[in-house]
Amino acid sequence: MYTRTTIVTLVAFLAVGAGASAASLTDEFDGADLRAGWEWWQEPGDWDVSATKAGWLTVQADQNRNLWQADTTSRLFQSVPDEPFDVETRLVTEFDGNSIVGGLVAMSKADDNWVTLKLWGHADGTAQLQYQTKGNENGPGLVGAAPGFASTDGTADLYMRLAKDADSYTSYWKLAEGDDWTVVGPTEMALTPPIELSLYAGVDGAAGGMLAQVGYLRDNIRPL
Repeated sequence: MYTRTTIVTLVAFLAVGAGASAASLTDEFDGADLRAGWEWWQEPGDWDVSATKAGWLTVQADQNRNLWQADTTSRLFQSVPDEPFDVETRLVTEFDGNSIVGGLVAMSKADDNWVTLKLWGHADGTAQLQYQTKGNENGPGLVGAAPGFASTDGTADLYMRLAKDADSYTSYWKLAEGDDWTVVGPTEMALTPPIELSLYAGVDGAAGGMLAQVGYLRDNIRPL
């Protein structure tokens, strides 16, 4: 027979467990909808979860969207407090736009600034990885072309990761699940919360296209 103490303890345990689960940023995109907590900034005209490819978020990137000197891209974000985070994703894309962008970004609307690990592709099929803040890729830890990464055929399939510890942000990338992470950064940036931790994609210009497919967003600190 359960005692009153046992029942109270069990309820408290379940409540803590539910709270911990709700705090996770993870979305495996394995249902027909986004999990609770996601919001769109400039929602693209054509996107779905699992309809085009089961278990993937698919976005046909809008034109005239970019993330460099202004935030004009389409971003799918979760608002997070000023606490450490460590998230990773897989981005698979085909592109023929003269300037396409996609990746992970931590953004403060209050500061109008951000830290991003960005795939930047071009109409000739080449692409590079960039680690930037707003309009800047030359500060400490930042780079306009991350060493070791290159794409030449109008496609990219890579794993991307962004981690925050206080005001220090570190990014990582790899080409296959079993590979070791290659570090890009860190860089220091004080961002005023709430921070919009985002996935994004866009075509900077009025011509060309980008099909972006995202396999998951995984919270390495608070996994489901």
